[in-house]
Amino acid sequence: MLIGELSKKTGLSKDTIRFYEKIGLITACDRRAGTRLYAEYSLETVERLLMIAQGKGLGFRLSEIKQLLDEWEGGALSQQNQIEIIDRKLEEIAEKTQQLNAIKTYLIAKRHKLNEEILAESRS
Repeated sequence: MLIGELSKKTGLSKDTIRFYEKIGLITACDRRAGTRLYAEYSLETVERLLMIAQGKGLGFRLSEIKQLLDEWEGGALSQQNQIEIIDRKLEEIAEKTQQLNAIKTYLIAKRHKLNEEILAESRS
């Protein structure tokens, strides 16, 4: 499939797809049509891009995603190593969750204080 169709299937922009190809996260085959050369992507690329998007959503950096995909697909990581990587990422997520909860608590308190000030002003 061409990049436009891949973009529609994954929800990623063409620029993002090209960037991922440039840094080696995905690959394409060249397809000639007349004098033009087009990048053609396999159905597996759709699945790989969706996995990349999920990894990013979970807080993985692109370099981590590339390493994990390459090693997992190549069978280089034992199941124990995979579990250790996942556990480290879960710890990072727990830390980020604590930070977000602290920010949320602060914002709720700030909103409450502002509402009280508005109410006090309207009474005077």
